[in-house]
Amino acid sequence: MITINYQRFGTKGFQLRLRLYQDGETKFINVTKLLKGNIQRRHWNQQKQLFIPSCPFSDENNTILVQFRQKYDQMAINWNGSVFGMIAAMESAKEEVAKNPTVSHFIQTIVDELNKRKHPDGTKKGSFEAYEKCERRLRDFCKAKKLKYEKLLITELTPGFVDSLFAWIEHSRKGKGKNYVSTILHSIVMKAEKAGYLNFEDFKNCDWWKKTKGSVHKFNTLTEEQCRIFAQMDLSEVSTSPLNELYRDFCLFILYTGQSVCDAVALRYSDIQRIGGISHFVFKRRKISEKQAVPCTVPINEELDRIMLRWRHLSKDGYIFPIRNKKKLETQTTNNGDIKHFIGKLNFWLKKVGKAIGCSFPLHTYTFRHTAITHYISKGVPVIYVANMMGTSVDNCEKVYYNNQGDTASRNKVLAAMKF
Repeated sequence: MITINYQRFGTKGFQLRLRLYQDGETKFINVTKLLKGNIQRRHWNQQKQLFIPSCPFSDENNTILVQFRQKYDQMAINWNGSVFGMIAAMESAKEEVAKNPTVSHFIQTIVDELNKRKHPDGTKKGSFEAYEKCERRLRDFCKAKKLKYEKLLITELTPGFVDSLFAWIEHSRKGKGKNYVSTILHSIVMKAEKAGYLNFEDFKNCDWWKKTKGSVHKFNTLTEEQCRIFAQMDLSEVSTSPLNELYRDFCLFILYTGQSVCDAVALRYSDIQRIGGISHFVFKRRKISEKQAVPCTVPINEELDRIMLRWRHLSKDGYIFPIRNKKKLETQTTNNGDIKHFIGKLNFWLKKVGKAIGCSFPLHTYTFRHTAITHYISKGVPVIYVANMMGTSVDNCEKVYYNNQGDTASRNKVLAAMKF
């Protein structure tokens, strides 16, 4: 009988391997590169074969080990040959799966590829969660239809299967989730076509969810008076949060720079450059860094200097704000979990503040970015300069972000322009 377990090895840092042993025959498989975070030797419990709770990404790393070992455990149950014979049989089976993989295996391949893409700070680019979320709906659908999802081949995805899935979502979930299931399944079919498993032409007439054509004009912006009230109000009258001042300064920072929340949270002092005698933030937006040819260049005014000086003693690892640091990145269990958590808390706080400054709409973090673009354009800053600051296109500035109804400066110019 083949014995399977994990064991540490080597003398340089933490290294882990899977050990397969039978009658003097041993095979080692290094799994160190599969693991996440800065793992130390003290984090590994050899007897229990798992990482202790204080280990970075302990739950995620333990899940990785269980899933990796599972296929070897299952193969060893009824295997009567040698260790190397079993490995060879598994490699052969793997080649067969590659020729016609299951849907589950194909999705996992996509997720694995996405997880390889990372920002300079080590966080993952984009999001793989949507594929896992879509797969959960596929599992639910197959269970409802009494299909074995684990054995469903990628070549068994047909237009009829896709439309049946959408009809089930409409009937059993009242249409909830069709947008993301349709979007991700569409992506899966396209990738399967590229890999040679499917022909997308067969799926063109499926009942895909269609996004409304054209840009969506997000017209909610703050007036100059509301911005002044926000900057000067006594926050203790609105909220008892100990983070009141951090929240306000962060929103004012976005108001002056026009950045998105994720870009502002990830901004570092190393992103500051002197250009023409003036300090600027020079960076690429996280969301579009691979496509962005020209980096955003945002001049730093006195108010931004004040905000940075106020929080610098609390910030760590070179970040502008005391929100993100290396330890959080190593220990968080969700991709960009620190940013998602901060946005949730901040938007909840802004609901209270929005009412206090007289907003007729729910105040969110993105309102400050839209307000920045509208105000800069209304003050006569060339739209191409604004577009570069914000890391977007002139077309998006005009069609999506700019709020002509909130541009009172331009309105007043029009009113005073002609009189006969």
